[in-house]
Amino acid sequence: MTVELWYGSKPRHASEQQALVELYQFLMPQQEHFVLLLNFYAGQSNEIDLAAIKSNGIFLVELKHVGGRLIGKREGDWKIIESDGTEVVLNPGRPNPFKQIKYNYWHFRDWCQQNAQAISAGIVRPQPVDYGKAHSLVVIYPDLHPESKLDIGKFPVQAMGFPKFMTTLVVRTSPGLDLSRQEMCRIPHLLQLTEWTLLPPIKVDPHKTLQLAADWQPPEFAVLVARGHELSVPLFKLDAVAQKCITVGREPDNDLIIDHRAVSRHHAEIRRVGERYVVRDLGSTSGTFVSFDGDPAHERNISNAENALKNHSIVRFGPASYTFLSNP
Repeated sequence: MTVELWYGSKPRHASEQQALVELYQFLMPQQEHFVLLLNFYAGQSNEIDLAAIKSNGIFLVELKHVGGRLIGKREGDWKIIESDGTEVVLNPGRPNPFKQIKYNYWHFRDWCQQNAQAISAGIVRPQPVDYGKAHSLVVIYPDLHPESKLDIGKFPVQAMGFPKFMTTLVVRTSPGLDLSRQEMCRIPHLLQLTEWTLLPPIKVDPHKTLQLAADWQPPEFAVLVARGHELSVPLFKLDAVAQKCITVGREPDNDLIIDHRAVSRHHAEIRRVGERYVVRDLGSTSGTFVSFDGDPAHERNISNAENALKNHSIVRFGPASYTFLSNP
């Protein structure tokens, strides 16, 4: 489908720009339409770093670039623990990220409700859109350090690394939301944002604003995106593995490690054959399953046969299911 970009102000820092490029690359091949709103205000909110909107989901994001361990609670400052043990306060003198996104969520929700009639003008609905179902996220770029300690729970704000956030945009929905494409597009217009045609250069100059060509296309990539489980990494880059045969299983000598006893030690393999990725079960106990059309109800056990994956196929290794995404 497509990705629309709208901004109140363009990203100012190199890390913001690079995160936006990665997010754009990841969302472009998806089967859904996404509207991304960058650095904007809604009603009495503070500046909102990012809002990602799809037909059945709204995600409000406080985006932070953090290189070390992150320590924080709902109250008080959040601190970055550098590799040498030095403690640095994250955004000193400002509310912590939990409070920032929680505050912005309230005001974005209120703005949407106040403008609901204009957003849905001419669209017949059995009941109003429930904008209170939007998700509130603190997202750490390039990733949340595994030894971070964020004692904020999972409601109303969830904290996660950038790779998991990209997965979340694809697999999570907001119950009570069913926006038409027209309604999605009206939101940035009503916020008086500016549309932005994005992409290269991929090499980001921190002293320049990102300028992206209208005819740009994402580079080639192939990834497996975990479907609602945490048994492995949320995003596995097949194209980042040097060898042509990628192994999947429970043992640590595999490329894709799935931490579940129902997954065999050496469960399956995925081989790169030209531009295709071919999956084969290795006689596993719980089996390998593939749905070529992306519908879990249509999956089948591939046994010892070799099956070439196509974009949006679902592959399941025992209890661990993934969506295969590629842009050959």
